[in-house]
Amino acid sequence: MKLAELEKELGVHFPKAFHRIYETGAMKWLEMSKEEITANREEYINDSKAFLMLDCSCELYIFDKISEAIDDLKEWIDEQEKGTDITLSEDITLIPFGQNGGGDLYCFLYSSETEEPMVILYCHDEYGNPSIEGHDFDEFIYIQMLDAVANEEDIDGEHFKEN
Repeated sequence: MKLAELEKELGVHFPKAFHRIYETGAMKWLEMSKEEITANREEYINDSKAFLMLDCSCELYIFDKISEAIDDLKEWIDEQEKGTDITLSEDITLIPFGQNGGGDLYCFLYSSETEEPMVILYCHDEYGNPSIEGHDFDEFIYIQMLDAVANEEDIDGEHFKEN
């Protein structure tokens, strides 16, 4: 699935920075099916041009998995809203695009108040507010790069330099 198809299906427009990176070809692997990724996993992991294949906390979803992640997120939100007066505002749209090692979801938070979506981390086993991981995708990527450095990613290595 191509990015334009995904955006049409979801009714959103991904951040400008996401598009800039996508247009370089560095996200080509996100277009693959689960079967293709499984069959060629080592190739994508070792491809220095593959975006965000670093030792950071965000593991991006292939585009085909995002709809499934949206369904999971809806279940989590429904469960958290049970027995409370708190509900997610109708002018907010959350689109998961990745996860951390614990299965928590990195989401784009679309709101009528912002031009570009924020990035939040929605925890599946906590009943608090999601944490803001970036006021935009650029800031989020910067934080992920810092995380990779903290995890001893080789900053002189080809993967880090390409990213």
